[in-house]
Amino acid sequence: MLDYNNMTHQDVQAVAQAISHARLGSYKRYFQAITDLEALGLYQWNEDLREAFARTTDLIEVVLRNQFHAVLSQRYGQQGGVGSRDWYACLNLPQKSSDKVLEITHVYRGGTWRPRHPSRTPDDVVSNLTFGFWPRLLDVSTDTNHVAVPWDHIIPDILPGHRQRAATYWRPQARQDAFFARMDLCNDLRNRIAHLEPIWKLGPLKAEARNRPGRAIQTVGGPTRNPQESLDRLRLIDDRLIELLQWLSPTVSRLYRQCPIHTRCVALLTPAALDAYRQNRPFL
Repeated sequence: MLDYNNMTHQDVQAVAQAISHARLGSYKRYFQAITDLEALGLYQWNEDLREAFARTTDLIEVVLRNQFHAVLSQRYGQQGGVGSRDWYACLNLPQKSSDKVLEITHVYRGGTWRPRHPSRTPDDVVSNLTFGFWPRLLDVSTDTNHVAVPWDHIIPDILPGHRQRAATYWRPQARQDAFFARMDLCNDLRNRIAHLEPIWKLGPLKAEARNRPGRAIQTVGGPTRNPQESLDRLRLIDDRLIELLQWLSPTVSRLYRQCPIHTRCVALLTPAALDAYRQNRPFL
């Protein structure tokens, strides 16, 4: 955190100019900050919160891809060892997903795709796939032998910490869509953090579902309109992320909830934190 208290007036103006008055203006309007110094403090709150949430989304991404990889390797794949096979070569992936795998396993030379040397292992492929790849796997309906992919049996293995373990629970499309939406929530937050967007500026709250022909996602709440609504929504997002981590790995979730970075994230989502940052007072 920058030590704004030891800045001169000229320092404050220089930092505000560097960050941009247009960017700080949104903090002044939304949080009713009066001075540039107050706005800079709130800007630092957003930066610290982004860092804390990034640790959560990074952890979920690693655990999520490893769960998919391990479970799908038990059912599909010819190359690789136990728990790490090339299952992606045995599924009818969407074109964009297939292209992503191809870019990792092959190189484009002389007008053709040629296998990389040395060849990429299944672990190499999985570690290089982006977060958005994983939710889209639920769109895969058949394998390369045109046999249906039994997601109702696979999802419970991917989510050992979910309270619902029966295949009959996961068979309806709506429940698979809810899982997709939870992963997509994490991916959306990850992208907002990466693109340096204000983490407190949030649009309408949607039901955990997917747009389907004849069935649009229901809006269950409006966009955030004031600091308290932003804190409430961000706490909801944190709760949902930690629950997703719990579904994926109860042990990792339990340990992460106890670690300092998540404790700090929870503390940052309070009016006391906003007040401290606004006044440029030390917090935690």
